[in-house]
Amino acid sequence: KRLMKNSELYKLACQCLVLDDYPEKAQTIKEKIISGDLDIYRFIYLCSNQLVLPLVYRQLRETGVTELFPEDYDEFLSDIYDKNTQRNTKILEQIEEISNILQTNNIEPVYLKGTANLLDNLYRNPGDRFIGDIDFLVQKEDYLRTADLIMQLGYKNDVKLYFDPQDQKHYPRLYRDDVPADIEIHHIPVNKEYAKKFNSEIIFPNKLKVLNKVNCYVSSDVHKLVHTFIHSQLSNRGYLYKYIPLRDLYDFYLLSKKVPKTDFFQEVEEKQKAGIFYAGKSYLLNVPVELNEFNSVQISNYFKLLFWLLDHPLARKTYVNFVSLNIFIFKKIPELFLSKTMFKSFVYRISDREYWQNHFMRGIKKYF
Repeated sequence: KRLMKNSELYKLACQCLVLDDYPEKAQTIKEKIISGDLDIYRFIYLCSNQLVLPLVYRQLRETGVTELFPEDYDEFLSDIYDKNTQRNTKILEQIEEISNILQTNNIEPVYLKGTANLLDNLYRNPGDRFIGDIDFLVQKEDYLRTADLIMQLGYKNDVKLYFDPQDQKHYPRLYRDDVPADIEIHHIPVNKEYAKKFNSEIIFPNKLKVLNKVNCYVSSDVHKLVHTFIHSQLSNRGYLYKYIPLRDLYDFYLLSKKVPKTDFFQEVEEKQKAGIFYAGKSYLLNVPVELNEFNSVQISNYFKLLFWLLDHPLARKTYVNFVSLNIFIFKKIPELFLSKTMFKSFVYRISDREYWQNHFMRGIKKYF
């Protein structure tokens, strides 16, 4: 039998993301399983890599698709979902501890990204979302004081610092062995190059109080939507790499149902790139979407290239390495000599043998 291409598995996973709203799409998935066209193992592997496995499993279970899975697969996936639900419950307890100590010191945290969506009950079930770490934003004047307070709770950071934390968008990641998630304390919500129109001065006046939570805030829905785009397509270079992670796409889909399209494009800066990401709802999720005012040919060509690269892993790796190398040569190196802070940090790093061995050589191997 013909194996489904990576792009076909990717598109099928996209259909699974919207089964809550379009349960009739489950019939297509059932037919592919019955016919033998779908390699369930490869499909699970893709969903796991895309960090949407718990969500996809829950929606497939509720639409009866998992009845066609081998019994051991169903038990395995059910266990993953239950464990992720338990983990997210413990993360909410972590957040409560953080919010309480900050309240005693008159600091208001605004939680960001997946953490904010979990707090805001964006997901149908709390086990749907993989949460990597707890991101929250504080005012710049509270930034270092907040890090000290979190470390008083037993959190620590073993990373060697080659820079002033105030020059970074977030404090070095803090962790504690008895809790599930690490912590990133931000005084800037996104990379500096994208913070001109999306920063603390914009987010804090529009923050929303989380109901039944003490000293717990999230950004407004439109700011959550903008942040999802910036994080996925600009900071993580999804637009340049021609890649849309499904976890980001699902968050964007849910948030876009709460935010008028005009409000999103009024707030976002990179409108053309945002337009392509917005078009992903129709190209990838195959759901009704408002007509996009951007060049439809350009959008179509973007997704054709995205699918082609998925089907040609070696070409994709070469393409990503080429783009990354260009960014390093034409952007990172000039920035190094234009910024005293970056140059000073660079000198500290290359003069440290440990950094040279653990980071620089690993970076060289990644490219070549």
